[in-house]
Amino acid sequence: MGGVSTWADSLIRGLPDIRFEIVSIVSNPNVELRYRLPRNVERIRTLPLWGEERPEEFNGETYRSFLHRRLHTRDRFVRHSFLPHFEDFLEGSVNGDGGLERVAESLYQMHLYFQDRDFKKTFQSKPVFDLFESFLAGHQLYRDISVLEAANILRTLSRYLKVLTVHPGEADVSHSAIASIAGLIGVVEKMKRDVPFILTEHGLYYRERVLDLINRAPDFPTKVLWSNFFRTVARLNYRYADRVYPVCKFNRRWQREAGVPDDRISVVYNGVDTRRFRPMAVDRPYPGPTVTSVIRIDRLKDAMNLIVAMSHVRQEIPNARCLIYGPAPDLDYAQLCLGTVKKLGLQETVRFMGYTSQPEAAYNAGDVVVMPSVSEGFPYALLEAMAVGKPIVATDVGGVREALGDGGIVVPPRSPRILADAVVTLFRDPALQAQLGNEARLRVQVAYPLEGFLRQYGDIYRGYAS
Repeated sequence: MGGVSTWADSLIRGLPDIRFEIVSIVSNPNVELRYRLPRNVERIRTLPLWGEERPEEFNGETYRSFLHRRLHTRDRFVRHSFLPHFEDFLEGSVNGDGGLERVAESLYQMHLYFQDRDFKKTFQSKPVFDLFESFLAGHQLYRDISVLEAANILRTLSRYLKVLTVHPGEADVSHSAIASIAGLIGVVEKMKRDVPFILTEHGLYYRERVLDLINRAPDFPTKVLWSNFFRTVARLNYRYADRVYPVCKFNRRWQREAGVPDDRISVVYNGVDTRRFRPMAVDRPYPGPTVTSVIRIDRLKDAMNLIVAMSHVRQEIPNARCLIYGPAPDLDYAQLCLGTVKKLGLQETVRFMGYTSQPEAAYNAGDVVVMPSVSEGFPYALLEAMAVGKPIVATDVGGVREALGDGGIVVPPRSPRILADAVVTLFRDPALQAQLGNEARLRVQVAYPLEGFLRQYGDIYRGYAS
């Protein structure tokens, strides 16, 4: 669940005359469909990056074909037919000093290689390990990476490159929802069959990965290596996309800096169903002054910012409550949030409500909606809350200010005291609550209707099919 899933479901379901084949790249195989697939989806392929051993488990391959490729994947063939392309890929992506055309060619050649050779056996072969070891040892910075971390890097690279085993059917256009490894499928299909490739960006993939590296990378050389890799992947998406469709003008500025010319960038705003998301009477979990927030419990959405802010809100309004709806995919961060709630004595103030299939009811269950994120694109959660007619306090990241206009209060990210002051201001001024809520709903109805979003993408797709 999340904004991109909402976007994809709205797009596909809203264009029934367009046929789709979906490639869904997920973190692990233990996922389930949250949406009923409409009839215009011809096939969905789920590619887990972790939690399984072989991509063949999910692509419907016969055992005869699998056995043939495995038996014909020998070290000699790996050395002659795979290593040169893998080395080019490393030099161009991890070192960051190779041309994008060279990296793209290496990806294409590895894609062709995996048509006839076994993926797992290749990456577990001695020639690949020896090459990677030599590559790190010959680099002035990377040679200081520990053996354990080097093994993790090679393992993770191989997981990312599983996208090269995907062979989509023939299509009029490839469309990626993120400038990440998912978009490499579009890059390869463009090189293979000259299929037009278009890219939509919600959050900024490279920026978000760098923010994640600050918290997760164990040392400076590893941070540099992964930063180079993610930057190259994003630039490949930009370089080979026929058109880039950011969801807001904020993203367009970043794409220009990445070298995408203006004539290949067109903003297409997300659209929200204002019939579903509207003011409505619901059973409120708490009758007093209530903040609601519909977010994932992870570092980018920064639930910690909201938790700390509520400690300040409680000092001014002791009976205030905060209801946080959403899944917790990052267990470590979720535990940190729970620990902070306990440390600040907020057990009665902050409640984690878990995943909800009715966000429209969640928004209506409180008086003020808060979005405390450290990074955003043009968030659906914001548009949905605006459509419900609730006053909003949101951090000034991504396209939030652009979306919200005069329909709420914008505060700096990671500034819980300022966020708390804005919430208290709204709690103490019902007239201001009503004014901002009305302005927010009107803005969504005029600027971000679902119908306009579907009309634009329908025209884009049909333009490539004609």
